[in-house]
Amino acid sequence: MPFNDDKTRLSLSAWQQLPQMYGRDCRVVRWAFAYRRLRNEIWWHWRRRLLSFLKKGPPKDNRLHVFWHLRGGLGDCAVARLAVLALRQQLPQAVFYFHTDSPLAASALFGPDAQNIFLPPGLPLWHKYDVAFETCQSFKTVHANRKRIAAVAPQFLPLLDKMTARQKEFSFFLSDNYLMEDLLGRFMVRQGLPRAGMLAYLSGLDFDPLATPALPAALTDAKRLERFGLNGKKYITFHDGIDSTFALHGKRPLKCWAPEKWRALAALIKAKFPDILLVQLGGKNSTPFAFADVCLLGKTAVADLPALLQHACLHIDGESGLVQLTRFLNTRCVVLFGPTDKKFFGLEKNINLKKDVCGSCMWLLGTAWHVRCALGYASCRNLDALAPEEVFQSVEVALSARLK
Repeated sequence: MPFNDDKTRLSLSAWQQLPQMYGRDCRVVRWAFAYRRLRNEIWWHWRRRLLSFLKKGPPKDNRLHVFWHLRGGLGDCAVARLAVLALRQQLPQAVFYFHTDSPLAASALFGPDAQNIFLPPGLPLWHKYDVAFETCQSFKTVHANRKRIAAVAPQFLPLLDKMTARQKEFSFFLSDNYLMEDLLGRFMVRQGLPRAGMLAYLSGLDFDPLATPALPAALTDAKRLERFGLNGKKYITFHDGIDSTFALHGKRPLKCWAPEKWRALAALIKAKFPDILLVQLGGKNSTPFAFADVCLLGKTAVADLPALLQHACLHIDGESGLVQLTRFLNTRCVVLFGPTDKKFFGLEKNINLKKDVCGSCMWLLGTAWHVRCALGYASCRNLDALAPEEVFQSVEVALSARLK
């Protein structure tokens, strides 16, 4: 075995962490995990339960009231949309209430109406609802009022029991899913599951994890482009950054390609396609580029993103929530993969580029993996090896097909 090979070192780093997860032979570690479980039970479960009594709940009518806590960034919420739609088919009369970790993410995925209600930011207080789910890598039933379910939606009980049985199989991960989801994610990658595969199984809904149901037409209406001056224009959107909820502390995300390579790619695009505008999307964790014809950093609402992406000739990005959002749009993407796994996150319709120099280090260092290389390099070697000329070849192919 070549121990000095980067792939070997990365694999060793991953597996060395496995025995630390439980501390089978260390009483102190076992006590630490027991303390964490107790803290979670008191702080997260009982605290939220008590606070729920101070909150006005939904009406106790003849409809089922379902609470959804869509954890993670826009991309995680976008993937969870498949589970939401699958349950909607089972419960067409239910009212769904959405609480998201990424502010207003639900507004880019669902149309608000009497059956889809967006909740304000704050603690996810779910105990006054009839049933509540939490999603990210996994799908977890965090609350269920079986008496109410039996009264208003008895047909849902067999599915609820199916969810419970499947989630019990993964109780090691789900008992502390905030801590264990990184390990669960690497398990999914190792098993060759697509990004939504675990959601499909743990929800009991068995939906197609590769499905691409279109967004409501109101979210992609071209009229939304008017205030950006893009209606009727040919443009490419591009994004360099990660979710604005992350605190970067001045560091550049590992998912992001080098600025000089972005500038070189832009020059190649402009030389070949001078009439196509380059439109930069992003927020506070994005680097502004002077070559952008239209800079929309921090100038768009989340609800504007579906329309901006739908009517673009192409979207260029690192692996991001915007790319996952295009799962439900006609737009094709050229995606530059760095620390994340191409097979796990990649969408079949896109051109997914990765130089697999050292593998995928996502989730190895907790949330720090977004800004710190597990092997100690200053930047992601997979992205460093990806040349602007190679990316442009893919851009040229995709644009030529779109502009025929």
